Amino acid sequence: MNIYLAGDSIVQNYTDEEFIAGWGQFLPYFFKSDINVFNYAKGGRSSRLFINEGRFDEIDRHIQPGDYLFVEFCHNDDASKDYKSMFNRLVELGPPDENGIFPIIPGVKVSKDYIPPEYIEALNNDASIIDKQAVLNSVLAVNQSYPYDTYYPYSKDASKGSYKWFIKQFIDMARKHDAIPVLVTAPARTFFNANGTIMDAPGCHGGNNFSYIRAMQQIGVATCTPVLDLFSYSVKLFEKIGHDNIHRYTAIKKGINKGKWPDDFLKELAKPETVSENTHFNKDGAMLITKGLAELILECKNPMLHELQSALLSDRISS
Repeated sequence: MNIYLAGDSIVQNYTDEEFIAGWGQFLPYFFKSDINVFNYAKGGRSSRLFINEGRFDEIDRHIQPGDYLFVEFCHNDDASKDYKSMFNRLVELGPPDENGIFPIIPGVKVSKDYIPPEYIEALNNDASIIDKQAVLNSVLAVNQSYPYDTYYPYSKDASKGSYKWFIKQFIDMARKHDAIPVLVTAPARTFFNANGTIMDAPGCHGGNNFSYIRAMQQIGVATCTPVLDLFSYSVKLFEKIGHDNIHRYTAIKKGINKGKWPDDFLKELAKPETVSENTHFNKDGAMLITKGLAELILECKNPMLHELQSALLSDRISS
């Protein structure tokens, strides 16, 4: 049995000397040795960019009947963040209906010469950037780097593709091969409210009650796809750890990010000028998140995960 992973920096593999880690690199630890984990996740990728760059097609070429495809995209899709990654990463949810259900709007491919007008407008309104044309040229260079003649662009109203539609492409691709798609909600960012709860705000998975997490859950229900709610698991975990101690489990934003683990990490963390971040995890944090994911797999009632559950090393989950 093979497990394929599609995702971003929260999922990807890192080197042994890097303090930062993703849950994908620790996932094999919780499975029997005959389970192969192929991690295609890459930092900075959204569901849309993953497809535009051809990473989606790499999985499509290799996945086989009976394999599993785990899909986690959110951090880079979140369109409530700054506009500067709009042209390549951001994916809008689209307007929800009266029941709060976000739409599934099919993607529309365009020429690689196309730059979203919303991006151009935001760039022109950015007084901090003097040479606008140089920025536009760099955007066109990114577009040209895609391996196909056309690409899926950003659209403010999601008319050229909504978040749920892009996630659905991964579900459909897996099922085309008689493989089993599994959706994973993204871990929370470690921003805390004054009362110690995890903050819901723009840039923290969309704001308005974590809209991107809700959208991922919705597409799971709509397509009868198992959803492992790693987000809710992480919220409980982070709130238990607390604001004052969470930096022991997160990556370093300003400071040295490589060395001998854990000795050099602890030395770096003790420096007054070191700044921890609120998105990525260090090796201890990633292991906690991965253990949580393994627990969610084990506890899942969906029969599609039975074979996966039988391959888990339950003693490593309980230790």
